[in-house]
Amino acid sequence: MEHERKQFKNKTELAKALNIGSRKTLYERAKKNNVDLDKLEFNEEELSYLSGKRRRPIETHREQSKEHKETIDKHKEQSRYTKETQEIAELKAQLAGKDELIEELRKDKADLSKKLDENQQSLKSLLTQQQLLTLHNNVTEEQGEAVDGDFEETEHEQTDKPKKHWWNIFN
Repeated sequence: MEHERKQFKNKTELAKALNIGSRKTLYERAKKNNVDLDKLEFNEEELSYLSGKRRRPIETHREQSKEHKETIDKHKEQSRYTKETQEIAELKAQLAGKDELIEELRKDKADLSKKLDENQQSLKSLLTQQQLLTLHNNVTEEQGEAVDGDFEETEHEQTDKPKKHWWNIFN
């Protein structure tokens, strides 16, 4: 008779069959006797616990509590494992993002280094041009002084000669 199981459509039908007037009473008895109401299929022993005719023996209740605690512990462990797995996945995603950022920074560094080299070459070229211009100006100034010196001597030579005036044309 204990192996015979009775099926119910819902918890309301179960409560009516057991002559229980409130859902609260049904849930309290189920919790007290560790009976799962969601399955909606019960044997005679479980029905007698729910009807209030019998109570589960303390030892069995303790054993079921222990099993229940173990089940809860397994669920907690599984939940923690799932949470840790999610956290690891998030950390991996963050690392991937940071790796991409590092790669972009390396490219930027290489570009800046290339531009710096180009600017240094341009600066060297400009310095070389400046030096050539300075040298050219110095040479030009020296040649100008030499020409000016020759010009001055020519003026002196001309001043040593008597000046010809317009009235001397007739002489």
